[in-house]
Amino acid sequence: MQAGREIKFRAWDTVQDKMLPVESINFRNDVISLDEGDNSVSDSSDMFILMQFTGLLDKNGKEIYEGDIVRLNDCGDIFDHIVRWSDVDAQFLFEVNGDWYGAADMEFDQCVIAGNIYENAELLEAI
Repeated sequence: MQAGREIKFRAWDTVQDKMLPVESINFRNDVISLDEGDNSVSDSSDMFILMQFTGLLDKNGKEIYEGDIVRLNDCGDIFDHIVRWSDVDAQFLFEVNGDWYGAADMEFDQCVIAGNIYENAELLEAI
């Protein structure tokens, strides 16, 4: 039997303004636990913004998550794309200048993660 893609999340802590890996999600009690290194923080889900791992890696082997900004160098032209989930297409898409691209259209061996929409808002101005 073939293993499926890994399901994991990270979360933007809206109180501490930092990105943390998710340890667990309890949907029944609406509680998310995050890994802060030496300890964990748990709170209601409205304190965090969840971002799912896409199952894709950039050219450096770094995991690409929803909310990441990936940079593609296409023959000397640099394009930044925002990774977003599309409910309509039921897949992660990559947005640049209002155009959307599916994972099949991207060359991940050429992409690098430039940042994310929460920690690197200055990158959004060019998109």
